[in-house]
Amino acid sequence: MTSGAASDLASHTVDSGGVRLHCVTAGPPGGPMVLLLHGFPARWSTWRHAMRALAGAGFFAVAPDLRGYGESDKPPEVQAYAVARIVEDVAAIVQAFGRRSACIAGHDFGGGVAWATAMLRPDLVQRLATLNSVHPVGFQRQMRKWSQLKKSWYVAFFLLPWAPEWYLARNDFRFVRSSLADDGLSPETIADILEGIRPPGAIHAAVNWYRASFRGGLSKHQLTANVDVPTLVIWGDRERYLVPELAVPPQDLVSQARIEHVPEASHWVQHDAPERVAKLLAEHFYGG
Repeated sequence: MTSGAASDLASHTVDSGGVRLHCVTAGPPGGPMVLLLHGFPARWSTWRHAMRALAGAGFFAVAPDLRGYGESDKPPEVQAYAVARIVEDVAAIVQAFGRRSACIAGHDFGGGVAWATAMLRPDLVQRLATLNSVHPVGFQRQMRKWSQLKKSWYVAFFLLPWAPEWYLARNDFRFVRSSLADDGLSPETIADILEGIRPPGAIHAAVNWYRASFRGGLSKHQLTANVDVPTLVIWGDRERYLVPELAVPPQDLVSQARIEHVPEASHWVQHDAPERVAKLLAEHFYGG
């Protein structure tokens, strides 16, 4: 692992099976570790406010560019983004900072990785938090209903070869910019988020995450693994892509879930209500 510091944030490179992962840290290295996982189309910086708040509360916050995004490596193959492989990245990051386990939070697709880590590698997870993200079994159940199916039309489009990359990247990511603006994000925040998919190869890698979720998903046995760690769900109620029922994880599979609604927030709850999100995460990870 290599590192380099800038102000209150420090950059590191972690190796995960030959894939280099860019990570940013904040807070005392001896503090309880919190691993923060971003979603599409973001990068580590979507957690910037939460990282500084958690650092101020004594946590050691680590936010990677997940493989394919930002400054991390971008393998071209679809299978490189299978969820089990990305869980190995989580393990590599935790171990690179000298830990056996950590508190883990994820937004959007990063929340999916957080759920998968809790199911495949429960030894890595002390406490879990997800932000406007869904348990995979809960999502499967809701996808049988038209109310969610019509919101997830883009998933089928993302399975096509190359067309999604062309459409999303054309005119300087006009469609993505418009979608983020519809959620109320500022132009400055949108520009920062787009740095996740702007580097060469990143948009192809980001779409491959969706392709891999269908081609290299979890087995039925893995999907039905119980999650027994204390779990916090933070849910922005202005969510446009997921039905409200998905805020509640499957009660038959998740034994200790608490749901906190943020009525004024969109899918991007960590940007819309940064102080409240940081407070909820700190309290939860301290055992509150």
